[in-house]
Amino acid sequence: MVTLFSAIAVVFTLAGAGAVLRFGGFSRTFLARALAYAAGVLIAAALLDILPAGSALSPQALSYGALAALLALFTLETFAAHSACSEFMEDCHVHHVGAAAFAAMGLHSLLDGFNIAVGFTPGTVAGVNVALGVILHKFADGVTLVSLLLHSGKTRGEALKYSLWLAAATPAGALLAAPLIRTIPPGAEAFILGLSGGSFLYIAMADILPRLHKSYDRLTALVFPLGFATVILIHFFGG
Repeated sequence: MVTLFSAIAVVFTLAGAGAVLRFGGFSRTFLARALAYAAGVLIAAALLDILPAGSALSPQALSYGALAALLALFTLETFAAHSACSEFMEDCHVHHVGAAAFAAMGLHSLLDGFNIAVGFTPGTVAGVNVALGVILHKFADGVTLVSLLLHSGKTRGEALKYSLWLAAATPAGALLAAPLIRTIPPGAEAFILGLSGGSFLYIAMADILPRLHKSYDRLTALVFPLGFATVILIHFFGG
């Protein structure tokens, strides 16, 4: 299951990247609504699946893991190119995507794969919800990455090459994390669940939601809770 959903994440990343290369991207309104839905899934998966599972193992370790995730992502975004602009919500002028920015984006993609692997630790239903959140977010990542690379002067071929590398980082992160998770003690498992849940909350609430307020699209307020509803329905039908 981890391998399957990691592969789907790659497809969604490349679909977003390919759409920009082929059609010039999507309207900001469409992307805002798509990300509003993704943010709802990410938050609901964190609060209903990941964090409760970690709390049952060790509340303190879970809390330290969540804090570590918040600090790590804040630090990564200090170096990532897309943190210096507002992505799809405003015009973005990037003169150069350097090695530090690309490395930060690569680590972010590795963390997405890590989250997919960790998500299946509490069970299949939780794993599906977590993977869904990652997959939906990866589509927007692909759009953003190629847009930034083209704005910074990269050729279409170079943008595609970088997209392939970053897309491949997601299954790499999942495949590296999956065997380790099976052999760790409960406290360590709670810590990595905190890492996963904290990263979901950061991506949704610090990265996505503030930018959605700049879209001035009232329908995003209706699309956002649909992400909650999706996670709840998967719980209901998945048992």
